[in-house]
Amino acid sequence: MIVVVGEQVVDLVPAGDGLLRAALGGGPANTAIAAARLGASVAMAARSGRDSFGAAFTNRLASSGVDTRYVVPTRQPSALALATVDETGEARYDFWLAGAADFNWRYTDLPQLEAGTTIHIGSLAAFLQPGAEAIEDWALDHQDRCTISFDPNLRPVALSKPDSLVRLERLAELANVIRVSSDDLHQAYPFTDPLTTARRWLANCNLVIVTHGSSGATALTNDLEVTCTPPPVSIEDTIGAGDTATGALLAWLQANPWPSTEAGLGGLLRFVCTAAALNCTRVGADPPVLEEVTRWMNVPGRDVRRD
Repeated sequence: MIVVVGEQVVDLVPAGDGLLRAALGGGPANTAIAAARLGASVAMAARSGRDSFGAAFTNRLASSGVDTRYVVPTRQPSALALATVDETGEARYDFWLAGAADFNWRYTDLPQLEAGTTIHIGSLAAFLQPGAEAIEDWALDHQDRCTISFDPNLRPVALSKPDSLVRLERLAELANVIRVSSDDLHQAYPFTDPLTTARRWLANCNLVIVTHGSSGATALTNDLEVTCTPPPVSIEDTIGAGDTATGALLAWLQANPWPSTEAGLGGLLRFVCTAAALNCTRVGADPPVLEEVTRWMNVPGRDVRRD
C-alpha cells in the first residue's frame, strides 16, 4: 500500500472570455489519483474542508480507486489556487490558504502504518505550519519500517518561510525516493545545477528523478544515471504533470523489481515521462490510466492527443 499525505486544492482555471472554472487538484491528491489510475494500491491521508469542495474531493479520490479511510473531515475551508496558463501551457499559481483545512495536521490525525508501506509526502503540506511539523515527525517515526517518498513541489509561498530550505534538506535526507523538478531546484538553489543537488541527495537517498518539463527527465542512483525524453504531445496545459510523474514513479516501483540495471531504470523513466506527457494533453490535472500509458510506451515521434 502507498499512503499519500498532503493537500487538496481547488484550482481556478481559465475558461475563456475572462471566466474561471473550478478544477479539483492539489499536488498530493493528484499524485494519489495518478498512482491509483496506473494500477497501484493507494490511500490518501487528507484533511477535508467543510464546504462542498470537501465532499467533491473525497468523491474524486474514491472514483479513481483511492482508499479514503484516512481522510479527516474538518470544519475549516478548502484551499484555493488561481492558475495562470501562458501561451506554452505552463501554469503558475496564486494561493489562498489562510485557515485552510489542509495545513492544520496534528500528529494524532495521521495513521500508524504497518511495515512495508510506502509513505509519500511533499508539496505545501510538508512546508506550511503547523501541520508540516506533524507530518515530518510522523514520517520520521515510520522511517525504520516504511519506504519514504518525497516530492518538494516547491511554491514561492513555501519558500518564503524562514526555515524552508532547512526543512527541504531534512525531508530530502529522510526520503528513500525523491521526484523533483529542475524548476524546484532552481528556485531553491538558483546558482547550483539541479543534477548537482540530486547527486548530493543520493548520499542518503536510493533514487532521485529530476524532471525537466518538455525536455524529459533524469533518473539517478548511486550506480546509474539515465535520461529520457517524453513522446511529443499537443499540450493543453501542464497542470498536474509533475504530480502524475510522481504517481507514475510510485506505481512503477510498487509493480516492478527495484531498478538495479540501466534497462530497468530506463523502463521506469519512460513510464514516468509518458504518463506525465499524457496528462498534458488534458485541461487541468487529469492523470492517464495504465492502459493509455502502456499503449504509448515506445511510440517515438507520434503526436499524442486526447481521444
